[in-house]
Amino acid sequence: MSVQLPEAVATDIQPRRYAAVVMLGAAVLLLVVGVFGFDRAMASNASAERNLRRAGAALADSRVAERRAQQNRDLLAAVIALEQHAQATAIVPRAWGRRQVNLVQQRLSREQANDLLLTTARTGAQLPKPEEFEVSVTQTDEGLFDEGTPARQPLMVSLRGAVNFRIADR
Repeated sequence: MSVQLPEAVATDIQPRRYAAVVMLGAAVLLLVVGVFGFDRAMASNASAERNLRRAGAALADSRVAERRAQQNRDLLAAVIALEQHAQATAIVPRAWGRRQVNLVQQRLSREQANDLLLTTARTGAQLPKPEEFEVSVTQTDEGLFDEGTPARQPLMVSLRGAVNFRIADR
């Protein structure tokens, strides 16, 4: 049992079917173009994010380099100021000599220890730089600052460092 449609209805269905197929094809084509466009957009987004990360890293590196450059400029300015101060006060390196001092547990009389202590003071002719200094008594019944009999025991003295001394005028 087949149903026969009137001829006017049958001829009207074919153009509708054709239109539906064309619209379906257009929709599928639009969907394919949309998927392709979406894929390209996602790839572009990923690329843009990578570029943004690289730019952020480059910005951080440039900020670090800028800080280092500023520190170098500050250090250079400090060195120039120090050189000018050294020239003005006659503290030029070629006018000074340097000697290392290393006394380890030396027995010295109190007078010799006093003289040694006086050499650790700055003067116009010397700039001492002691790194380690120690004075102790050799007998437990004596003190460092006791004024007693002239037959006092010697002191134990340790001194390590450097002494800068003037070797020429300017």
